[in-house]
Amino acid sequence: MSATDNNLHVPDDVLALLAAKADAEHKTIDQIAEETLRAGLKGKSWTELLAKGSEYGRKSGMSEDDVVNVVHESRNENRGR
Repeated sequence: MSATDNNLHVPDDVLALLAAKADAEHKTIDQIAEETLRAGLKGKSWTELLAKGSEYGRKSGMSEDDVVNVVHESRNENRGR
Protein backbone atom coordinates (compact mmCIF):
# COMPACT_ATOMS: atom_id res chain seq x y z
CA MET A 1 0.00 0.00 0.00
CA SER A 2 1.46 3.35 -0.95
CA ALA A 3 1.38 6.35 1.35
CA THR A 4 -1.30 7.99 -0.80
CA ASP A 5 -3.70 5.08 -0.16
CA ASN A 6 -3.93 5.77 3.59
CA ASN A 7 -6.97 7.43 5.06
CA LEU A 8 -7.74 7.88 8.72
CA HIS A 9 -10.67 9.72 10.25
CA VAL A 10 -9.62 12.03 13.05
CA PRO A 11 -12.15 14.02 15.08
CA ASP A 12 -12.00 17.77 14.51
CA ASP A 13 -10.68 18.51 18.01
CA VAL A 14 -7.82 16.02 17.60
CA LEU A 15 -7.04 17.37 14.15
CA ALA A 16 -6.82 20.87 15.62
CA LEU A 17 -4.33 19.62 18.24
CA LEU A 18 -2.27 17.91 15.55
CA ALA A 19 -2.31 21.05 13.41
CA ALA A 20 -1.20 23.26 16.31
CA LYS A 21 1.64 20.88 17.21
CA ALA A 22 2.68 20.59 13.55
CA ASP A 23 2.76 24.36 13.21
CA ALA A 24 4.77 24.78 16.41
CA GLU A 25 7.32 22.15 15.34
CA HIS A 26 7.42 23.22 11.67
CA LYS A 27 6.30 19.77 10.54
CA THR A 28 3.36 18.44 8.58
CA ILE A 29 0.26 17.09 10.26
CA ASP A 30 1.11 13.70 8.74
CA GLN A 31 4.55 13.74 10.38
CA ILE A 32 3.11 14.63 13.79
CA ALA A 33 0.36 12.01 13.44
CA GLU A 34 2.91 9.33 12.53
CA GLU A 35 5.21 10.23 15.44
CA THR A 36 2.30 10.26 17.85
CA LEU A 37 0.92 6.93 16.65
CA ARG A 38 4.35 5.27 16.80
CA ALA A 39 4.94 6.55 20.33
CA GLY A 40 1.50 5.39 21.41
CA LEU A 41 1.97 1.93 19.93
CA LYS A 42 5.42 1.63 21.49
CA GLY A 43 4.02 2.72 24.84
CA LYS A 44 1.28 0.13 24.57
CA SER A 45 3.90 -2.57 23.98
CA TRP A 46 5.66 -1.57 27.20
CA THR A 47 2.38 -1.49 29.08
CA GLU A 48 1.54 -4.98 27.85
CA LEU A 49 5.02 -6.24 28.75
CA LEU A 50 4.76 -4.80 32.26
CA ALA A 51 1.29 -6.32 32.68
CA LYS A 52 2.62 -9.74 31.65
CA GLY A 53 5.50 -9.38 34.09
CA SER A 54 3.10 -8.54 36.90
CA GLU A 55 0.93 -11.52 35.97
CA TYR A 56 3.93 -13.88 36.02
CA GLY A 57 4.95 -12.43 39.36
CA ARG A 58 1.52 -13.04 40.87
CA LYS A 59 1.48 -16.61 39.52
CA SER A 60 4.95 -17.31 40.93
CA GLY A 61 3.90 -16.24 44.40
CA MET A 62 6.98 -14.05 44.71
CA SER A 63 6.76 -10.50 46.00
CA GLU A 64 8.72 -7.59 44.56
CA ASP A 65 11.02 -7.82 47.59
CA ASP A 66 11.62 -11.51 46.82
CA VAL A 67 12.62 -10.62 43.28
CA VAL A 68 15.02 -7.94 44.50
CA ASN A 69 16.64 -10.45 46.85
CA VAL A 70 16.98 -13.07 44.12
CA VAL A 71 18.60 -10.53 41.80
CA HIS A 72 21.07 -9.45 44.50
CA GLU A 73 21.93 -13.06 45.31
CA SER A 74 22.46 -13.87 41.65
CA ARG A 75 24.71 -10.85 41.15
CA ASN A 76 26.76 -11.74 44.20
CA GLU A 77 27.19 -15.30 42.95
CA ASN A 78 28.24 -14.10 39.50
CA ARG A 79 30.84 -11.71 40.93
CA GLY A 80 32.75 -14.67 42.33
CA ARG A 81 33.08 -16.34 38.95
